[in-house]
Amino acid sequence: MNFEFNDEQIFVRDVARSFLKANCPPEVVRRVLEGNEAYAADLWQQIVEQGWAATAIPEKYGGLGMSYLELVLVAEELGRVCAPVPFASSVYLATEAILLAGSEDQKSHWLPKFAEGEVIGTLAYAEMAGLTTA
Repeated sequence: MNFEFNDEQIFVRDVARSFLKANCPPEVVRRVLEGNEAYAADLWQQIVEQGWAATAIPEKYGGLGMSYLELVLVAEELGRVCAPVPFASSVYLATEAILLAGSEDQKSHWLPKFAEGEVIGTLAYAEMAGLTTA
């Protein structure tokens, strides 16, 4: 069994690492953490333009149709620099929830928007009405 990355996966990882090294220095992270920005919008736009938000979205919904391994490689590099962007909420949570449990209409409507960075999402879980916690 071969556990080595293939050439395409190494390329994805190296491009992500190089891009983030150039575009997400500690000053960007600090600016967001210590400021009033919810996330680094300029960095997020560049990430979307790189196609990373579309990594594991199937091509029929406007994504790149890559595997989850490529998505993990990008996510690992984002984590390496503590990138202050809504990648996890939009790409891991919202997109995956729609892929797994959404209707075809929901997939056709939302997934292209996530792939193009038109929307930012997250996953919310609601309990039964009237329940409260102490």
